[in-house]
Amino acid sequence: MENTNRNKVLLLWSGGWDGTFRLLQLARQDIQIQPIYLEHAGRGGRENEKAAMKSILEQIKKDKSFIADILDIVYYDVEWVLENCRDRRISEAYQYLHREYHVGSQYEWFALLCKKLGVQMESAVVHQYHGKVEDAIDAEGVLVPVENDFLEERYRVLPQGEKQSAFLLFGDLILPVIKLTKKDEERIARENGWIDIMKLTWFCHTPIKGQPCGLCGPCDDAMNTGMEWRMPRQSQIRYRYRFFFRCIRKVKKMIHKIISKLKKQTIMPGGK
Repeated sequence: MENTNRNKVLLLWSGGWDGTFRLLQLARQDIQIQPIYLEHAGRGGRENEKAAMKSILEQIKKDKSFIADILDIVYYDVEWVLENCRDRRISEAYQYLHREYHVGSQYEWFALLCKKLGVQMESAVVHQYHGKVEDAIDAEGVLVPVENDFLEERYRVLPQGEKQSAFLLFGDLILPVIKLTKKDEERIARENGWIDIMKLTWFCHTPIKGQPCGLCGPCDDAMNTGMEWRMPRQSQIRYRYRFFFRCIRKVKKMIHKIISKLKKQTIMPGGK
């Protein structure tokens, strides 16, 4: 008989390594999992992410050891979030933490959405070599275990004295893997027989011909966290000579803008 009183976890997931690792951990529990995906039109890898999520969910369904009830993915458009979930204090906290610690823009989106919906969501932030979120939390907040939790080893952020910025931005996020590295996740995945599923994950924001670009932040993470085996040889070459390839990419964008502008002037009468 199905358990209709299951605890529910909202998981921010985009088909990446860390989020998928957490999904597999949760899937071994007798709970409900609600995956949440924030879709950003400016991220070139979003179709790869969606394809990865679909493949991963198909594999999970085939494995009887996964007993959780995984609900259909709920999609939110980033532009909708920024327009309809505005909160001045959260956005100011993000701007400060981005300026001081280079925290990514996705954390503003997460915080705004959580506040709007009145919920807490899991975010698979891990311990890594340039832990921007960790740096911000260490300096501006306090990381503590979730009290009276129905799951183990989950953490949240509280204010540090009068400092509120980290709490405002991360206070509605539950951080279950922040004590683990990507290599820890790989070891645990291999021990549990999950590695074939983990290989289906996607991480690159700006793929080139269907392969990781070697130039974006997630590719940089892969190359510096023991995950370089996930990068094809061509991607590793681009990473090694990333300054050169990034310059080429910038030139191409400039040429594309110039051509687009010239086409518009040609189409419009009088060039106006």
